[in-house]
Amino acid sequence: SPGEESLTTSYEGDVQDPDKPHDHSFGATIGGDTHGIHASSCHSLIGKPVNVEELEMLLEAYFVQVDGTLNKLSTLREYVDDTEDYINIMLDDKQNHLLQMGVMLSTANLVIGAFIVVAGLFGMNIHIDLFDENKAGTPEFLWTIGGSTAGTILLYVVAIAWCKYEGLLE
Repeated sequence: SPGEESLTTSYEGDVQDPDKPHDHSFGATIGGDTHGIHASSCHSLIGKPVNVEELEMLLEAYFVQVDGTLNKLSTLREYVDDTEDYINIMLDDKQNHLLQMGVMLSTANLVIGAFIVVAGLFGMNIHIDLFDENKAGTPEFLWTIGGSTAGTILLYVVAIAWCKYEGLLE
């Protein structure tokens, strides 16, 4: 069609009018319309013909290269984010183990504190039948200490079992 032929026509040999400054910067226009479509090659400000198609191909190659670099950077960013998430999961797991160890040690401290109370009662200057050599002796004292130790261990096991039942420990 006639419109298509005018779009592909090159105006390299046109002389530019110095009274029209927009013709100097944009090159020749099709059909004399200043708002029309420019030809495939245009004139630069110096007057040398510039091939727009070559520039477009060069820019397209740069855009492809930049797009490839952007894809690589996006992949690298995802990899860094995944690695950061993995490290955070590992740190949370270690923190949970430390908190569980803290629960176990606090429970042991509480139970040993109960045993210390029993030892503290025996350390007081109180007169009870257990201290009287005629009514009780060393065997009764050892049974008391053994019973206190067994009670402490039993209390610790019950406390740890309760913590596991409540989900505080694994």
